[in-house]
Amino acid sequence: MTFLYPTYLRALFLVLIPIIIHIFKFRRYTTVYFSNVRALSQLKREKKQQKHLKELLILASRILAITFLVTAFAHPFIPPKNASTKANLNKAGIYIDNSFSMLAGSEGNNLLEQAKQEALNLANSYPADTKFALVTNDLSLQNQRLLDRSMLINRISALEATPARPSLSQIIRVLSRRLKSENNAGPTSVYLFSDFQKNIADIRQLKADTSMNLNIGLLKAQQSNNLLVDSAWFAVPGRIKGTAETLYARVKNNGDQELNDVPVRYFENDSLRSVTSFDLKPEQEKTVTLNFTARSAGIKNARVELTDFPVTYDNTLYLGFRVTGQINTLVIHGNDDGEKYLSALLQTDSLVHYQEVNWQQVRTGDLSSQQIIFLTQLPELSSGLTASLSEFIRQDGTVVFFPSRNGDLESYNSFIAKMQGNPYSGTIDTTAMHIGKLDVTNPLFQDVFSGPNPDGDLPEIKSHFPSQTVNPTALPILSLPNGNLLLSESQPGKGKCFLFTLPPSGENREFFTHALFVPLIYKMVLTSVHGSALYYTIGRDKVLDLPFPGNGNAQGQMHLKGVGNSFDWLPSVQPLPGNRFQMKTGAVTKAGNYKLTSGNGALPLAFNYNRKESEPVCYDASQLTEQLHDAGLNQVQLFKASDAKISYQFNVIHSGRQLWRLFLVFAIMALLAEVLIIRFWK
Repeated sequence: MTFLYPTYLRALFLVLIPIIIHIFKFRRYTTVYFSNVRALSQLKREKKQQKHLKELLILASRILAITFLVTAFAHPFIPPKNASTKANLNKAGIYIDNSFSMLAGSEGNNLLEQAKQEALNLANSYPADTKFALVTNDLSLQNQRLLDRSMLINRISALEATPARPSLSQIIRVLSRRLKSENNAGPTSVYLFSDFQKNIADIRQLKADTSMNLNIGLLKAQQSNNLLVDSAWFAVPGRIKGTAETLYARVKNNGDQELNDVPVRYFENDSLRSVTSFDLKPEQEKTVTLNFTARSAGIKNARVELTDFPVTYDNTLYLGFRVTGQINTLVIHGNDDGEKYLSALLQTDSLVHYQEVNWQQVRTGDLSSQQIIFLTQLPELSSGLTASLSEFIRQDGTVVFFPSRNGDLESYNSFIAKMQGNPYSGTIDTTAMHIGKLDVTNPLFQDVFSGPNPDGDLPEIKSHFPSQTVNPTALPILSLPNGNLLLSESQPGKGKCFLFTLPPSGENREFFTHALFVPLIYKMVLTSVHGSALYYTIGRDKVLDLPFPGNGNAQGQMHLKGVGNSFDWLPSVQPLPGNRFQMKTGAVTKAGNYKLTSGNGALPLAFNYNRKESEPVCYDASQLTEQLHDAGLNQVQLFKASDAKISYQFNVIHSGRQLWRLFLVFAIMALLAEVLIIRFWK
């Protein structure tokens, strides 16, 4: 047995007080006269012996009471049997996992609240002059310095859940760095309070550190029921005014109860646009469909949400996108015959902003404002135009190429090589043949045919440039019976390139007036609208690659503003080629809709919390012990929440088994014995 505060033992000299009182106790005696005292002499001797014994017992009880009381104030304890070195009580490290997974449990008594209470109890068990290193998931700089007990209590009490998810090995490195900032008098005790999710508890990456005594408090929720919106996506990439939209949302039931008729809602600019319901069995997921019509053009701040308790951070998935009013379409032609079929189809369409220009009058700087560019019957393709078109496709533009019967084959193939397509292998072939095969699974033919095999006659092709599949990344869409390609698709960047092998001349008029041509071209135009990502994940998408808002260039200071809240941040941006830029998102810590503005332009953005926090896959005690053993950490102390209070067990570990309460009970018993002797010993 040893003492936490041995200096208090000096107070044992107080036992001299009852001894002095006992020795120098004087009483006044009164004389009583009797006629015969012979019978009283024997009684006098007996009473004197009993009185002496009573006074000795009273003295002993007082001495024991003082001794026990002083010993209790000195905090006696029995050191742990395995303690080879004396623990350093001047400093201690505490990690509280305040990720969203710690919100599991009953409301008001979730794992985070339990961890905070255990940490507060632990801090109060240390000496008053102990300094603490507090680490939480956000790795806050305000906790970078060691804290005294009062500051620690304030920081822990104000602690809230955060979307940050650092790995366990990173947490240990931060704790080690902060605790080693000053000289240590011995190994420092470090306490970890967490549910130890498998996707962040990289225990095998931990390394043994003789400067720290690692103590782990494994917290586990009594209930793990959680329903969440995991992800969402549209059936097609871009949003166009007036079109019917289909939004898919994946929902997950991470609980052990079957759910029936659960409503899920889709809101757009705070207006309810669609609602559906679903049934879901335990530990399963389902994709639900939300249908609505894009009524108006512009920015849409949307969200998909459901209702679930007590874990609520994953009930809502925020989406941000823009609905296009008109699709910017440019036709670059070599002669008037090259564009007449396209102008007849697209020029009067209200969804298409149609422009055409002669190939000798093209201004390459204007290409970036387009969404789809048609090249039809150009005599040749210059290196400058090829380079501009390559950059246009790399930045998610769409190019459709129709060759000229007498065009420059060398410049064509140079352009096709840049597009990662299949080159023209020879001069024009004038053998007449019908289209032999088409890929009905291609999105261009979605909702065009009623079945897997198209009905009716396909158009006859009377001239084409021979082209075989050489590049496996170029997908064939239309093919001829001799194996030559008629239309193929390649994706050299974020955009697409559609390569035709037939010239739009009069001899191929049957193809350009056939019913197949209309949906084919129209779908190319519609699919050219490529919206940016619907949402980003906080903590994962740390750097975004975005187009400049507005007219495609930085016209003023960038502002990232929260929609419906006071968030306003001036991000630093790094310009990139193609009127794009990179932006860091470290300042965004709250899920929601945001708007990035510059000058008169605006870009919708949405940020959501990482759904990995919703995965209830945590280590249990046996798995955690096995992982620690495999990592070579055999001296780590592990405690479960199902045991006695974790803070009490940690207290036993760093200072042995506490005995001060026992000695306090002994002191009370000694005082009680004194009272009983005086009261009942006559």
